[in-house]
Amino acid sequence: MKNSELTYREMYGQPASFQAINDSLEDIYQVLDLVFEETYDELIFTGCGTSLYLAQAAAHAFGSCTGIPAKGMCCSELYYFPETYVGKGKKVLVLPITRKSYTTEVRMAIDKVRSFEGVKTLAITCDPDSSQYNDFMILSPETAEDSVIMTRSFTSMVYLAVILAFYAGKCQEKIDAMKNYGKEAEEFLKSCDETAKQIVEDHPELNLFITLGQGINYGIANECMNKMKEMSLSNSEAYYTLEYRHGPMSLADDKTMIILLGNEDTADGDKKLLEEMKSYGAVILAVGGMASGRYGAADYTLNLDYGYDSLQNGAMIGFIGQMMGYYLAEKKGLNADTPRHLSQAIVIQEN
Repeated sequence: MKNSELTYREMYGQPASFQAINDSLEDIYQVLDLVFEETYDELIFTGCGTSLYLAQAAAHAFGSCTGIPAKGMCCSELYYFPETYVGKGKKVLVLPITRKSYTTEVRMAIDKVRSFEGVKTLAITCDPDSSQYNDFMILSPETAEDSVIMTRSFTSMVYLAVILAFYAGKCQEKIDAMKNYGKEAEEFLKSCDETAKQIVEDHPELNLFITLGQGINYGIANECMNKMKEMSLSNSEAYYTLEYRHGPMSLADDKTMIILLGNEDTADGDKKLLEEMKSYGAVILAVGGMASGRYGAADYTLNLDYGYDSLQNGAMIGFIGQMMGYYLAEKKGLNADTPRHLSQAIVIQEN
């Protein structure tokens, strides 16, 4: 087996995961109807590592569609300071996001918050065993991963979270519009593959990789950063797009790559920032709807032109981080199937 072959193969399983969710929408709706028989003061999406970044994206999507306050946070914060978030008589829906149900910090956080009156939990998960410690569960049914690196599990749960947001926000037409999502994702995945391979071949000098995004794309940008770090041990950072000006851009030079995850609401600000970064010598890739027309300073573009808004694009736009991580690992002779120090789920052993 070649380096990273397992991870690469599982990345190409992502379109099938989206289709499996589309095929199980009626089951998902039945659960959500039960969940939202109650009203909540707030939703808290929570996870660890990659799932934290997913929680950030999911919270933005839900708040945008429903107007109900929502936040994304790590499980350890919720575990150590539960009164800050679920106390004082609030009715709160907590949504743990997890690939594996036995991640220690997830279980600790959920067991803790469920001891508070007024808290219910809805798992967004790839593992049916999550039902054992949650009130409700929606499941990505075809995302089993043998690799350590989360790829199809991440994007399929982004897709689930966006469907949750649209359904709770009574935006059924947006879900219906995504009936061909699997096929479109397959096409876009191949484009990301080709572009990432070309960038790594063209620019062997790059040693700092920055991903930028606003809205739902901030959480996705964080995950792109994480994929490049995990898979290839590359120096990578992620920021809200316009926050990059406020200090971090001091590192930008001709060995820096900027990956913008753009959307329709931030195009003007994104365009100006990319022009500035180009003047400092950075190599620029812009991803999003009409990217090639919107971002003239970009050296490379990936167009997400399927007629979707930024929330609908959320599950696909992060493919580029996975592919960049893969090709950077190949360039360094690293095997992303066995990333350093990592395992599928973090299980903390008691002393």
